[in-house]
Amino acid sequence: MKPSAVIHLVGVVAFGLLYAPFKTLTGGGAQMLALAIVYLLVLRLLGQVLDRRIDRRDRS
Repeated sequence: MKPSAVIHLVGVVAFGLLYAPFKTLTGGGAQMLALAIVYLLVLRLLGQVLDRRIDRRDRS
């Protein structure tokens, strides 16, 4: 399993566990939706960066 998949899986599980507190803090609605989208994009970016670094290390 690629590191990006592990990061995404752990991140989505963490988001699911922390959904209720984040919804309460943001008041729900558009702010919660924006937070969720940004969070998922950051997870994806982090996974891609990690995959690239591992690929570079393996090529060397």
